[in-house]
Amino acid sequence: MNQITGSAQCSSYDREEVCRAVERAVEAAGGLPDLAGKKVLLKPNLLSDAGYEKAVSTHPEVVFAVGKLIIDAGGILMIADSPGAGILYTPRVMKRVYQKCGITQVAGDLGVAMDPETGSKDRSYPEGKVMKHFTVIDPACEADVIISVCKLKTHIFTRFSGAVKNTFGVVPGLDKPVFHSRFPDPADFSEMLVDLNELIKPDFVVMDAVFGMEGNGPMGGEPRRVGYILASKSVYALDVTAQKLISMDPLRIQTTAAAAARGLVDPARVVTAGDLVIPLTDFVLPSTYTAPSRNTWFRRNVLRRFQTMGKYYAPAPVVKKDICVGCGQCVRICPVGAAVMKDRKAGFDHSKCIRCYCCHEMCQYHAIEMKRSAAGRFLHMFLR
Repeated sequence: MNQITGSAQCSSYDREEVCRAVERAVEAAGGLPDLAGKKVLLKPNLLSDAGYEKAVSTHPEVVFAVGKLIIDAGGILMIADSPGAGILYTPRVMKRVYQKCGITQVAGDLGVAMDPETGSKDRSYPEGKVMKHFTVIDPACEADVIISVCKLKTHIFTRFSGAVKNTFGVVPGLDKPVFHSRFPDPADFSEMLVDLNELIKPDFVVMDAVFGMEGNGPMGGEPRRVGYILASKSVYALDVTAQKLISMDPLRIQTTAAAAARGLVDPARVVTAGDLVIPLTDFVLPSTYTAPSRNTWFRRNVLRRFQTMGKYYAPAPVVKKDICVGCGQCVRICPVGAAVMKDRKAGFDHSKCIRCYCCHEMCQYHAIEMKRSAAGRFLHMFLR
């Protein structure tokens, strides 16, 4: 059975244009579920308080447009998220994040009060492949319906950040580094994300792809005009469409590959309704993305049997000393203590580093770049 992604072209964040595009994309995807009288969580991507101008977070006008649809359908709207690794999930911090990401303003426009409470609950998922227990923020536990409003971005660790990755925001901020420590391999981390999505089961998803982020996202990349709003009843189908839009092979994205292996999506059977989606062939992919690889003898018999080589192959974080301000954020969030401060500048012990890239993800100053060692560059010649 085909899975549908609705699409609508959208050239700017003008409120009227965004509202029309969101309505068209949602309608093309089959429409929202029944919301009348139900508590509806609208969950944007609020990675940090870096703001929406840099395409780090979901644009507030897209949040407004989806929120308006929810209210018009009779839903009782809540807006909530928990930011990225290492950011405290407290009322004071969340007030700042909501303010800087433009959510406080659009919530006011919608007549919705932002709840300052930041509680969480333990949830069990016995069917999980790699995780059977999660801590989940209260709004996600209390909602009758969850509508994810994600952002199109690259991701240096998972390669792609969209609908599936956005669900990770229901995990409180300081809990996130623990998952990176437990699942340092992107394939295992992606299996965890699929487990989480199957527990939370977002009922509908809308993607802000008016501007996306290319390069080494999800914070260190560059804004790029893409020009679409996407919508779907399936987080997996929407991600497939978005990956094709930026010329990624969906099965090279391990969240999609993990979902496909479980029968949750078939990339070949995801169809687009609405405006024609034209792939961007020059979209800059993250440095960790590998084009479709040859299944060589070396890959089958050497690399897969000696996984420790991965540490030497994978890019490692390097601090740009002239940009680093010594804020210490990378030290606070590193799940294995590989980030250190010396002479008021950050640095890394690469023997401890697990290549989770939390430091790069959360550096607001773009002071951390990823570089392969000489051995890694040599291996890369054979593995492309």
